[in-house]
Amino acid sequence: MAPAILHSEYRGAKLALVYQTDGHAQLRVNGLVRDQGQSLTHLKLDSVVQTDYEWHEQISGTFERTDQWVRLTLTMSQTEIAAGDFDLGLGA
Repeated sequence: MAPAILHSEYRGAKLALVYQTDGHAQLRVNGLVRDQGQSLTHLKLDSVVQTDYEWHEQISGTFERTDQWVRLTLTMSQTEIAAGDFDLGLGA
């Protein structure tokens, strides 16, 4: 199965949270992996992002997984900026 990818753009920064069915996840900023980890249930990835000239914000990417779905969420400075539910295609 292809990875679940949640995309967003915030103050010129291109953000992506990528989740694979094996539990591996990456938080990408402008195409670069800024944090990664692995879990089959829940995981939070964090990084600091320069979004404007001398402006830095905390970005978090989280996922919550069930047997058939994964919910991906991107949060910038404690404000949700994107969220999505993705079918893992694993069947019941």
